[in-house]
Amino acid sequence: AEVVISQPFWPAYMTAERMEKAPKLKLCLTAGIGSDHVDLEAACRRGVTVAEVTFCNSISVAEHVVMMILSLVRNYIPAYKQVVAGGWNIADCVARSYDVEGMHVGTVAAGRIGFFCLS
Repeated sequence: AEVVISQPFWPAYMTAERMEKAPKLKLCLTAGIGSDHVDLEAACRRGVTVAEVTFCNSISVAEHVVMMILSLVRNYIPAYKQVVAGGWNIADCVARSYDVEGMHVGTVAAGRIGFFCLS
């Protein structure tokens, strides 16, 4: 193959061994953002270009951040664990559950993803 399109998820890392199996490889393209799953030293040695599809999943990451904020504010994980364990003490669950209304929620920085979180 001359081009490999991969996702940055294990076990699909682009290791030196995988690159050796593709002697004509010219491009490792990440269907996502980042290159930490590509052996960059091996790519440089072989003259393989490593690229990403910038912005392709920025909205998904921003939505994930918002969902994580909601799960923390609403005490979702401890309540879920309680239910899985066979219990359901709603008073205990809601004692540490809050509404987002009236809260000040922000980010430390506001690049592309932070901007979408705040929008």
